[in-house]
Amino acid sequence: MRTFYKNKLARDKIIEHMESMGAQVCWRYLNDQEYTVALTHKLLEEAQEVKTASLRAELIEELADIYEVIEALKRLHKISEEEIVSAQTKKFDERGGFFERKYLETVAYPEGSYWERYCLANPEKFPEIKGNEE
Repeated sequence: MRTFYKNKLARDKIIEHMESMGAQVCWRYLNDQEYTVALTHKLLEEAQEVKTASLRAELIEELADIYEVIEALKRLHKISEEEIVSAQTKKFDERGGFFERKYLETVAYPEGSYWERYCLANPEKFPEIKGNEE
């Protein structure tokens, strides 16, 4: 298994999903101050993903994550409220929200798995922990 830093707020159901796929997840609950900071970082992360979305469907997904603060961009791209709410509801049903304050610290994915390849392809976002760094 290879382990990667995540250091980000996780949706409520995502940790269980990762573990069901064979990942070993290290996480902790956040206090009020940490939760406020993590939510701010999540907003900035999602805003960056809106900026880099190249397909309309990708843009709809990212807007679903930050819908409350993105009305002007929605209008610019002529995306309906129904499209965004549908994506938001689907994501919430599958992965949960951010209410449980779960913060991913590291995740070790099985070698050859989709998520291992994803992290390796994005080393700036998910640096690999090598040796005894944990």
